[in-house]
Amino acid sequence: MLDKKQTSPEEQLGLERIVFFSDAVMAIAITLLALNLRVPELDPAQVAQLPARLATMGPSFMTFVISFLMVGIYWISHHRYFGYFRSYDTRLILLNLLFLFFITCMPFLASLLGRYSSVPLVLVIYSLAIAALGMSMALIWWYASAGHRLIAHDVSPDEIRTINMRLFIAPLMFIIAASFAYVSSTAVIIVWWLSPFAVLLATRLLRGRRLAGHSHHARP
Repeated sequence: MLDKKQTSPEEQLGLERIVFFSDAVMAIAITLLALNLRVPELDPAQVAQLPARLATMGPSFMTFVISFLMVGIYWISHHRYFGYFRSYDTRLILLNLLFLFFITCMPFLASLLGRYSSVPLVLVIYSLAIAALGMSMALIWWYASAGHRLIAHDVSPDEIRTINMRLFIAPLMFIIAASFAYVSSTAVIIVWWLSPFAVLLATRLLRGRRLAGHSHHARP
């Protein structure tokens, strides 16, 4: 009998189809993000106004960069964590579709934020949507890793906990950002940019505690 953690050819093909489909959806989402950036249309007599018109596109450019980075970061995460998987089931497929739903919302959200970047409600919507995107990725890993349900058996419990923490901190940062929306739009954006550093710091702190714990237990 095939060990449940040993990937069969059928399971390998199924996992590849999930990953390829996800890659295609994320590639299309990134392409649509770029299509939201439109070159100003000016008559020859209005060319002198080009710098001013480009300056008014600042929020759109900023939103494009942030949204591109979000999709790119979660594409990397998706690719990395699916590398741990050795099997799949219907629930994993459904959770992955939930993740892709939020990915496909990104072009609309980017367009909304680019046009109404100073409106607190829009900042809340965008922040919570990114939080939901991150939470869906966290749920994929939590479900697959619980009891080594769908992942390789040699992944250590410490590594599973570290990845869980890393994936849940990122959406938490965007929830925090949403709470600042009616106070300061600048504060919201600062929290957005700080979120990757918060994840990195928390990961290093957890690893440091783990190493300290191992050293303590190793003492005679």
